[in-house]
Amino acid sequence: MQINLNQLRAFYLVAKEGNVTRAAEKLFVTQPAVTMQVRSLEEMLQVKLFNRIGKKIELTSMGAELFVYAQKIFEIVEELEYFLDSHKELREGSLTIGTTRSFARHLMPGLLSRFQENFPGIRVYLKEGSSQEIADGLLEFKYDLGVIGEFRSRGKLKILPYSKEEFCLVVSPKHRFASRETVSIKELAGEPIIIREEGSGSRKAILSLLKEHGIEPSVLVEAGSVEFIKEYVIKGRGVSFLYRPEVELEARMGLLIPLDIEEGPIFVQTYLVFPRDMELSLSAKAFLSLIESKS
Repeated sequence: MQINLNQLRAFYLVAKEGNVTRAAEKLFVTQPAVTMQVRSLEEMLQVKLFNRIGKKIELTSMGAELFVYAQKIFEIVEELEYFLDSHKELREGSLTIGTTRSFARHLMPGLLSRFQENFPGIRVYLKEGSSQEIADGLLEFKYDLGVIGEFRSRGKLKILPYSKEEFCLVVSPKHRFASRETVSIKELAGEPIIIREEGSGSRKAILSLLKEHGIEPSVLVEAGSVEFIKEYVIKGRGVSFLYRPEVELEARMGLLIPLDIEEGPIFVQTYLVFPRDMELSLSAKAFLSLIESKS
């Protein structure tokens, strides 16, 4: 036996309101239409659901039992409708963003703060990794979108240029460059350089820059931890290129010396990335729209 939900809803509202007229108003139909739906349900079930005494209607014992089930059903329906409306109107939901460790600390707080001011009900999950790890993770649907640097391009990813973030050469206060304001890239020939791990967007950009100027870097250490790189530079073990906001504290403390490059400032392009063939969630679309409106 299959229950007709329209008939069940008419029965439920008549029982709940105790009145056919009010039930019809709730359903935006006529009173005869409600009466016909209830009668059709009674005929299908082969049981009487209401006793009609004058203008009053009362549930039969079977009607009372059916009402309990109908009430449960339509309470769940109401919850579902609220859930769907909340997500459609972005009162609720979630957004998972993959980004690099550096951008998570210095670039994302401002972006996420603006987003949550507009959509306070959306839970945001920020996941960290190298640019390449985030790009690969997007193809595995681990994130809704990514905010990353340079990476090996994948045809299945949609790539939108976002911002250019400044990097600088950093040295120890004891380094021979420490008293200088600028250094030429050509002076880095043979200089021990500490770089980020394979898959890092800044690594790819910096190595490309050095190659453009004919410099084959003497790579001393590759590291995924920016804190490790900073400690190594502080100890005078080599030089590195780091995201400028990431060394501001050490620069104020006199532990690191950020230097400009004579050939011009070093900017690493950042990108908004997401799977090309996947329909973006409403929260991801809202995040992209907010960024585009502020850019």
